[in-house]
Amino acid sequence: MTGDRMTGSQVTTSAREASIAGARRLLRQADAAGPAPAGDLSRVSRLVAVVSSSRGGSSLLHQLLADHPDVLSIAGEHTALYRLNRLDRGPDGSDALPPDVGFDHAQFSADFLGLLRSSRPAGPDPGPAGVDGYAVPVARRLALQWPLEGIEYSSVREATAHALGTCADPTDPAAVFSRLLERLRRLHPRLDPDVYDLPAALRRRPSPAAFGPPTDGYCIEEPPFVVPRPRALPGPGDLSRRVVAVKSSVDAYRLPLLRRLMPGAWLRIIHLTRNPAASVNGLYDGWRDRGFFSYDVSDEVRLSIAGYRELGPAARRWWNFDLPPGWREVVDSPLEVVCAAQWAGAHRAILEGLDDAGADAVMRLPFERLVDPATRNRTLDAVFTFAGLRNLPHQERLPVVMATARPGPARWRRRVDLVAPAVREPAVAEVAAELGYRWKENARWT
Repeated sequence: MTGDRMTGSQVTTSAREASIAGARRLLRQADAAGPAPAGDLSRVSRLVAVVSSSRGGSSLLHQLLADHPDVLSIAGEHTALYRLNRLDRGPDGSDALPPDVGFDHAQFSADFLGLLRSSRPAGPDPGPAGVDGYAVPVARRLALQWPLEGIEYSSVREATAHALGTCADPTDPAAVFSRLLERLRRLHPRLDPDVYDLPAALRRRPSPAAFGPPTDGYCIEEPPFVVPRPRALPGPGDLSRRVVAVKSSVDAYRLPLLRRLMPGAWLRIIHLTRNPAASVNGLYDGWRDRGFFSYDVSDEVRLSIAGYRELGPAARRWWNFDLPPGWREVVDSPLEVVCAAQWAGAHRAILEGLDDAGADAVMRLPFERLVDPATRNRTLDAVFTFAGLRNLPHQERLPVVMATARPGPARWRRRVDLVAPAVREPAVAEVAAELGYRWKENARWT
């Protein structure tokens, strides 16, 4: 360091530590206001982990598992808890971590259990118990989403009471949270509803000039932000009786860590695959969306990704989605090439890492079978059986989770001139073929 100037890596570390400190401050207030499930993660007896590439359909599968009455889960990914506990980037700057990486298991366990909930809704209750029952999980989420805002639990509680008491439909979690956020924005105007996974009617129309992450320097939770929903706390003994379902895109690069997080669990891993054209197309959309910012890498490189760099200054600094090993080699490549490298990097890491994951059982599941009405029901039956869950009546419609565009079959064909060359690159095609996707059969890809 020269004089009082900090290097880029020191700036990044400083931003990370400031964000973690800010998050911990509100988390302590939330812990004091409401209980977390008793015990620790070593008491979990059954763990089901969904691993895939980003934009591979894992959010949908995780949601379907989380909705099962015998499942405990965290809303969305647990990636934010990795970052809160400094389990972010490995020695090579990617999301890959050494199998023996050090961390405070007791602290991670407490953080995880603080967000863990059952699928049972906690009914809206404007009384004191209902207010704190919802305000506490909201505060825990806001701590991860807006760590530098200096939000107080007392403000969250007041906004919660206001939302529950004035919302036209207190049974609609999105409407309640939107009303709550509106109230909080009087004190914290940076709390932007547009960065949440809310229905379009409850979001604002973003300005093109606003392209960039909601917080500068270090994102603990990546946007689009999870909308907290009132769910029941696990009861006594639930950690040992119920299945815990998890998913994080970065788990592709750190499979052995799952066993270390819950060392007493019977670990089942679902390797969710999806044809590379559909995933690359989804990644392409995500990079150009206002969400999915993961890391400010400007201390290391200046991004010059054609198809992304044109979106503004933030597109020269902020990487989106996961950081596969070798990511620096594509910082000057077209966006579709970057996306293909992310898809191939994640699945290559899974294929190579499963032997060392310590899993008791592994299921490879094509996403296409999950969304095809002709195969959906028996596919879900197979998933629940694999997970050790009883089969249930099937939903008529699949939920829409973290979508950048309206779901539809083979949307990638609208961008085939960009996508096809990228997925036919030898390094990508080799992984695709190992997963059962060959370009000559792409007429069947959805």
